[in-house]
Amino acid sequence: MRFGAAQVRVFGTRDGSYSQVTDRENYDSQVTLTDYEAELAVGHFGRNSIHIGNVTSDRAASAKQFRLYPDGEYVTLNLVFPKPGSQELRLYLAEGRGFKPDGGSIWFMYLLDDELWIGSLGEPEWRSLMSDLRLDEADVVYQESIHDPASIRTSVLAARDVYQRDRRVAIEAMEMSGYACCVDADHYTFTSKATGQPYVEAHHLIPMSVQSEFSVPLDVVENVYCLCPTCHSAVHHAEDFLVREIVEGLASQRQVLEKFGIMCNELLGYYSVEDID
Repeated sequence: MRFGAAQVRVFGTRDGSYSQVTDRENYDSQVTLTDYEAELAVGHFGRNSIHIGNVTSDRAASAKQFRLYPDGEYVTLNLVFPKPGSQELRLYLAEGRGFKPDGGSIWFMYLLDDELWIGSLGEPEWRSLMSDLRLDEADVVYQESIHDPASIRTSVLAARDVYQRDRRVAIEAMEMSGYACCVDADHYTFTSKATGQPYVEAHHLIPMSVQSEFSVPLDVVENVYCLCPTCHSAVHHAEDFLVREIVEGLASQRQVLEKFGIMCNELLGYYSVEDID
């Protein structure tokens, strides 16, 4: 899978990919590079410099140098096209050389400063590291502004792009929903002092933090869902299975994916609960 917004934030580059290591790949000590993984490797090393045939037929030509995440030490791994005339590109794992991910872990490769980096993390650690977009540091200020009759307040967060969100858009979305939670209209909530209506919070299904990836505004009614405080906290802080259930449920209510031209797994990736192949 190609790097998305979460990976760009963590690794500082869009030129990367990640996938899950199977138990068989771990046992065989090899992974087959597919799609963008192969494109990255071929683009960096050059197709003509990648050996065609088994490793033992030319060990020198098979050996390629990578930088190992996170410390940046150099490691040498074998990378070959094992069969003449085939597009299959195979990377050999080697515990003795410092890179043999466990089955079920996430391995990744990315280009940074003209060097090809490689690494692996357990799936829980990977998802935790990628969950920054889900947390939405600017959300507290946004919710306060919705339920404050005063003008919109803005905040500046260190090393983060914060896009202004219009209180009027949130109010319109709340009115459209009848001030009911979009997860379950029967969810209990108290009365808001500011609006005199049941208290709900506004949630951008496609996070505002990825606005730079879109040519159209994300702060629009179609992308704003009203949630009770419990559901809203859950979508930011709950276990992955519940976050996924809420996000998929909200997306199914409107044609938000079609409107913004993304796939469901890409949306789930913003919350770090996507399926990882």
